[in-house]
Amino acid sequence: MSAPRRATLADVAARSGVSLKTASRALNGEYGVAAATAAKVHEAALALGFRPNHLARSLASSRTSSAVGLVISSVSDPFIAAVIGAVEAVLAPRGLQIMSASHGDDADRQRAIVQALVERRMDALVVIPAPGDASYLNDEIAHGLVVVSLDRPLEGTSVDTVTVDNEAGAHATVSELLAAGHRRIAAVSNDERLWTLQQRHAGYVRALREAGIEPDPRLTAYGRNDVRAAEAAVTAMFRLPDPPTAVFAGQHLAGRGALRAMLATGRRADLTVFDELDPDLLVVQPQVVVESDPVRLGTVAAQMTLERLDGFTGPARDVVLPPLFRRPTRPAGVAS
Repeated sequence: MSAPRRATLADVAARSGVSLKTASRALNGEYGVAAATAAKVHEAALALGFRPNHLARSLASSRTSSAVGLVISSVSDPFIAAVIGAVEAVLAPRGLQIMSASHGDDADRQRAIVQALVERRMDALVVIPAPGDASYLNDEIAHGLVVVSLDRPLEGTSVDTVTVDNEAGAHATVSELLAAGHRRIAAVSNDERLWTLQQRHAGYVRALREAGIEPDPRLTAYGRNDVRAAEAAVTAMFRLPDPPTAVFAGQHLAGRGALRAMLATGRRADLTVFDELDPDLLVVQPQVVVESDPVRLGTVAAQMTLERLDGFTGPARDVVLPPLFRRPTRPAGVAS
């Protein structure tokens, strides 16, 4: 079934009885259009449901603005910075400009950003989604907007998506800790609303239960959204009568908090961590780093975006990349 037809600039011009050029100038607020004429054009646009972001599609058959909107969770996270660099490396040689904005994992903020980018006539959106419903994108997608979801699925819509098998990565590393003899394995991470963290927690729980161990809520700390909060949580665990002997950190800031807790308390616990970008800089190093690899994620997402812009019209694709595992080598003279 073909997508419903979106009102064009020509429709607005015809309804308001003006030329295409006058309609365009009125809708863009340009000088030289009489107030009464501009009002008539705006009334016609409102009645027809015309959206300014479709102006260029009405005037030309090619893309709208030679720009891609990159909607991200945070500009300060080095993981996200690496994703941005990878996306730009793929899109820039094609003459596509990148406009980025961060939502801080706030669904309302994400919606406002998406609306603003759509109104600026983006060719496509590459989104690291905030948790929450994004079905408001469905109408724009139906009318040609390319949307690719990165690192997490977009809720409420079906679009090309590239993620990492987070559940498998967590399961493998916790299973390795169990095989090494650990039975008290703590789990610490940030926002539990995030799909990635839910998947990693599921892998942690599955590994424990396969070993006949029921997760101890005293050894689970989610919602620790910065290093200090993670440090405080792990420090409290170390003070239990039966403290953990290993820690599974579902995110790099949580991992750093766990390491600080070790240094502050003098305790040592085997550590595995997701997405610690530079473990060689750490005084106490993790045993295993599970890598999503932001460059790989950003590259695949950008390639999928280009394929859509070049005319691919197949059903939404779901690419799940295998996690990567790294075992850092401790520098000489650094105690384990």
